[in-house]
Amino acid sequence: MAAESDVYTLHYFPFSLYSLMVRFALVIGRRLNPETAPNVEIKLVNLHRDENFSEEYLTLVNSKGQVPALTSAAFTSPLAESYDISKWLCEKQPELIPEEHREAIQSLMDKLYSFHAKTLTIGPDEKKHGIPNRAAELLEQKDLTEPHRRALEIKSVFHDLRHSTVFTPSGIKDVEDKARIFIQELDKTLDEENQGQRWIFGKRPTIVDAHATAMVARLMEVKRQDLLTERVQEYTRGVLASEEWNEVTHGRATRWNASMGNVADLNPL
Repeated sequence: MAAESDVYTLHYFPFSLYSLMVRFALVIGRRLNPETAPNVEIKLVNLHRDENFSEEYLTLVNSKGQVPALTSAAFTSPLAESYDISKWLCEKQPELIPEEHREAIQSLMDKLYSFHAKTLTIGPDEKKHGIPNRAAELLEQKDLTEPHRRALEIKSVFHDLRHSTVFTPSGIKDVEDKARIFIQELDKTLDEENQGQRWIFGKRPTIVDAHATAMVARLMEVKRQDLLTERVQEYTRGVLASEEWNEVTHGRATRWNASMGNVADLNPL
């Protein structure tokens, strides 16, 4: 039986792009080597029910109110950024970042995390009016505890700082430019390394497959093919047909829609 410190909890929402990246990485890592794969339990954080704004989540898991986050008795503090979780996973499972491809993988990962995909994937109304500050709305409640009120204030400030410039014309252009740089490098890497196989570097997946697939799948779903090359789309369609991806999504799209029903009722998650 694993010690408590050896158990990790991934706080997760199945339609959060960066949650999908991390969960796919966990699945790939376990398939590569079950012996080195960490024991990670999946815990739903239902964004549709504001569970990421709860006092417990904001004060004990992630003050930014975002998913994914990784918690464990083994950590002095939670890992609250998907890139940090991925780096931790690669330390646990070096199979995900093989030495012969380390430089190329690191370059792709850095470029993918040089921008936030939300700017590219939100609808026209949100782009025009901005994303509502839910934390500020919840601060209107009269029965908040003092720690919860303070946590919501911090989250509200983070929201305003995060979204103050990303939906301006210059902010959108900056993100689109960085996305194209990432896609161009991914296309070049596929051309040089893929050799007609499923994964970027051939027969075995790496950490960047987990991230690139989720990112491109989301861009394809929101009709942003203008940012993509045909080679990158063909690669992504191949991975979307894999058992590994199905283990994460169970055949669902990366974006929620009403036909899927309540997220809390999804089985399997």
